[in-house]
Amino acid sequence: MAESNPPVSTRRGDDGTTTLLGSGRLRKDDPRIAVLGEVDEASSFLGLARAEAGDSKMGELLIEVQRLLYRIMGDVAMPKEPNVVGEEDLRRVEGLLEEWRSRTELPREFVVPGESRLGALLDVARSVVRRAERALVAAGYVEAHPAAIQIMNRLSDLLYILARNADGRETFSRG
Repeated sequence: MAESNPPVSTRRGDDGTTTLLGSGRLRKDDPRIAVLGEVDEASSFLGLARAEAGDSKMGELLIEVQRLLYRIMGDVAMPKEPNVVGEEDLRRVEGLLEEWRSRTELPREFVVPGESRLGALLDVARSVVRRAERALVAAGYVEAHPAAIQIMNRLSDLLYILARNADGRETFSRG
């Protein structure tokens, strides 16, 4: 006999609180909850972009970025634990940034999103990553988790480049 699906609604959050990994109950307007929501939203938009990118090098990169965002969320959720995300992740993102910058023609003018569906989805994800970065700063993570702030900053740059690449500005044939 198949197990039944677990309940989705516990109703415990009806009082305006939520449980956060080992932190007990927190108000839903706690800065950490806001950060988690912003990063989760960024990952969701990246999921839309990944669905549009399909089985491609960019699609593979986007799932890697989504997994990195989930690891950042883990660090935010468990501030008393050692950070999982660090300098190695920052170097990886910076390497990707340079790799995709070298293969993408960047415009010299202001970009209005919408040249392509994938590019527009990546631009939305980029703007949500920027908002998540601001939420990390507001929640006091600059000193506690500088790599997360730097990674979010670089990710927004990477998503800008990926969006321009998706808009057809790749400088050599897709491979």
